[in-house]
Amino acid sequence: MCNLSENILEEGIQQGVDLGINKERQNAIVRMLKAGASRQQILSYGYTKEELEKAE
Repeated sequence: MCNLSENILEEGIQQGVDLGINKERQNAIVRMLKAGASRQQILSYGYTKEELEKAE
């Protein structure tokens, strides 16, 4: 049972990290848009079309 609870905890931590990374990527796109970066520039920086659309 101890291993199960450790696995659940690790999965929860990983989900939190992933959520934080996704949120920060979205915030970065919003900042770039406010600064006047074009869609093409943002995509060339390695962001995806889906991330860009979500941020808009």
